[in-house]
Amino acid sequence: MIGVTPAPVAATAPTATPQTAAAGTASTGGLQVDVNVESKVTYDDNFGLDPVSPGDSAVFDNTLRFGVSNITEIDDFRLDASGVFRFADFAGNSASGFEDPDVRFRYRRDTGNSVLTAYGRFRDVDRDFLDPFLVEQVDPISNALLGGGGRIKTKTYGAALQTGINDPIGFNLSVDHDEQTYTNVTDPNLVDNRTDQAAAGVSMRVSPVTQLRLGASIDDYSADDTVQTDRRTLDYTLGVTQEINPVLLLDAQIGWTDVETDTIFGTATRDGITGSLKLTKVMTNGTAFVSADSSINENGRTQTLRFGRDLQLPTGTFSASLGAADSPSGEVFVIGSLAYGQQLRNSTVTVAVDRGLSTDTLSNDVIDTRVRLGYGYIIDSVSRINMSLAWGQSEPAGTNTAPTVTRTTFNASYSRAITQDWDLTGGVVLRDLQDSGASGDARSNAVFLSLDRDFSFRP
Repeated sequence: MIGVTPAPVAATAPTATPQTAAAGTASTGGLQVDVNVESKVTYDDNFGLDPVSPGDSAVFDNTLRFGVSNITEIDDFRLDASGVFRFADFAGNSASGFEDPDVRFRYRRDTGNSVLTAYGRFRDVDRDFLDPFLVEQVDPISNALLGGGGRIKTKTYGAALQTGINDPIGFNLSVDHDEQTYTNVTDPNLVDNRTDQAAAGVSMRVSPVTQLRLGASIDDYSADDTVQTDRRTLDYTLGVTQEINPVLLLDAQIGWTDVETDTIFGTATRDGITGSLKLTKVMTNGTAFVSADSSINENGRTQTLRFGRDLQLPTGTFSASLGAADSPSGEVFVIGSLAYGQQLRNSTVTVAVDRGLSTDTLSNDVIDTRVRLGYGYIIDSVSRINMSLAWGQSEPAGTNTAPTVTRTTFNASYSRAITQDWDLTGGVVLRDLQDSGASGDARSNAVFLSLDRDFSFRP
């Protein structure tokens, strides 16, 4: 079971996610059942990342992940479920029972001229057991860097239909729902919220090199915060994609956005013209682009300018972008991204950097920065080592009340295939949390040992 696999960029113990871990063998068609079982023991000197550790904790998790997939020429269906039987001895209390139920499904039907997709997800989990860096990559959970303990329950589902892909006129429809509910949290920035979205569009191919599109969308957001926020956002867009020549592509869009926010203090409205422009050039070893964007949210107008380059390397990939964002507060921030992956004979190296401007659940504009480094080395046919470092910071973009939160997680592990089916993994996890809204910094040192097995079969 040991192979040359990329080192995880998220700083977490090498435990696969429910969506992928259950699939010990990638489904190549037809009906397939994938199962993963894992037992893991963790010892942590500050499990809840409190400024003053209440004492040591020991956690024994037994995780079952189950997946069913069915792939045909036009249909792709997958259902995954997982749960944890947990026995934990925390400082001052203990807990046992079934935890972290997680169910998700995905369906896609592609007939060539139309695509139908549907998805759903339910999860109820203790936030202290979440790796915020991994969560941000695979889950639609906001405020992942924040501490505050408690539980979070998420419900997401949606569907999309695209027709007339190869026709002169095409249509697309989509609906999405996202809901987050918190219990027993101590951070005031963690509030229950719900978002419902619907969008519709028409595309028209007026020539072999020109395509027009019309779109409209509505976004309803509500939050159980102190001001009882209800917000409706309407967007209308007109766009064009133009192949200027075989290596130069222009994508331009103009639109109108209307944002209406209701709180206990009354109704506030922001609206105006929006637009975007992107020019992409195809090169012998990748692409280069320049883009500009102007958008409106509940806080005002944001304008961005970005330059980027994608490269295909002999044994890896490289992409980077750099730009500036003019926030609603009037301040200008540097934004950008970097993604690098190198696959060598016995090792892998990954680097990921991302910095951007966003808005949190309390309508605060924030600058989010993430840095992830990963290294994996295959020692021999049955053993490997993985190391990863993740650093993240969320800080206010302007004079708002958002806290400055910084998290760092370092993970080092050694894995060995003790049989053809079973892997044994042990390692250390070091965590650090700095929150301007907390009474002090928090640090944690943990060691873990896990035993897991993947297997698949076709009924």
